[in-house]
Amino acid sequence: MLGFYRVYHSMRYVEGDLVLRLKKRLSEPTLAEIRRDFADILVTGTIEQGEALSAEANDVAAIGLPRLVFRFDRKNLGRLRQMVDRINRDG
Repeated sequence: MLGFYRVYHSMRYVEGDLVLRLKKRLSEPTLAEIRRDFADILVTGTIEQGEALSAEANDVAAIGLPRLVFRFDRKNLGRLRQMVDRINRDG
């Protein structure tokens, strides 16, 4: 549990997408591995890395944090936890 917030900060749903807020951007190789290894938890599309979404503008405490945005299937919570663990380990 001590490393759970090493890179991972928080998450929320925004207009059907799951948004993972991170304390720092992931490297391109790490992002490519996460996209490949966790494609099974997506409903559609891919995992995008970017900035705060316009719908998050009211959350000033987290506005500057980088994000991973994707359409999560909302079923594979164990795999989502594995993804967070990978982000914290490799990020």
